[in-house]
Amino acid sequence: MKKYKYLVVNGCSQTWGENCRIDKTWAVRLAERLGLELINLATPGSGWIKLRTSTTSFILHNKDILDECFFILQKSTLQRLYDEEHLPIYRTDVWEKYNMKYLQLQDFSVMGVNDHEKFGYPPSDTSRDEHQNCTFLYDRGVIQNGREKWMKLIQFPEHKHYPHCRNTWRLGDENTYPPYIDEQFEELMAYWAMEILSFHTFLKHMNVDHIMVDGYSPFLSYKLNFRNYYVTDDEFEYVKKFWSVETDDPFEEKVYDFKNIKAGWMFDSIDSEYKIDDVVLWSLYQFRRQKPWNVDGGHAGPKGMKLITDVIEKNLKEKGWF
Repeated sequence: MKKYKYLVVNGCSQTWGENCRIDKTWAVRLAERLGLELINLATPGSGWIKLRTSTTSFILHNKDILDECFFILQKSTLQRLYDEEHLPIYRTDVWEKYNMKYLQLQDFSVMGVNDHEKFGYPPSDTSRDEHQNCTFLYDRGVIQNGREKWMKLIQFPEHKHYPHCRNTWRLGDENTYPPYIDEQFEELMAYWAMEILSFHTFLKHMNVDHIMVDGYSPFLSYKLNFRNYYVTDDEFEYVKKFWSVETDDPFEEKVYDFKNIKAGWMFDSIDSEYKIDDVVLWSLYQFRRQKPWNVDGGHAGPKGMKLITDVIEKNLKEKGWF
């Protein structure tokens, strides 16, 4: 077993330790338990691209100590800071015979669609929903043959994450689903699968020991095969129901079918010892409203942080890293 000196962690506020005393955060607790010096590269509000670039920069400038480092990388939310213009979410029929129904913005601006009457997009009504006082999910898209195509997403729905007006996703007074959101979601998940798998492959090729874990959405844990790390069985049942599509409530926030995403095989290509795929860290404390567990709905308090520490430590030891 390799002897490490440093624990290098990266992620968003979940790893940075938002609204929690620094000595109670999971990164500090875990480093102390493992007897390692902590290097915390995480920053609140950041996404995968920041994680990837800052981790790469650390590797570039610390080649001499990489053999002494173990990395824990935490993926953030579903919709945070993806490269929208280079994500294939623009509806087209140009490559439909090859099962490609979407193009990135650059491709679409050149190729567009073959049949301009084929697709119906949300109407160009910029009114607001009086109840939520939020703008539409769609913004002005591409001009094609003088016709505006309303298909540029302002942001993806975040499943049931933070269901308030900042993350509205329903359209108009009727609060209807965007017409192609499920297919566009599939493209987004393929994008994240490529990002995570490619970075894992890079790290593995560079002999950088690491493990990755989901912070706020199920990517690595898309199968929803969660382990019961919870204080009560009821909490465990709530978590499974929260991420499931099994609901009879028509007014629930949008529920994606993570379990059956087409990109699942890409996540499966990541070696099991390099990923924790049976938990979403946020879900360890999301249903506990007491501040020692959950300080503001989205961040762990001291007890929540301790549970995160226990879960990550358990996985590290089971996978033979420590």
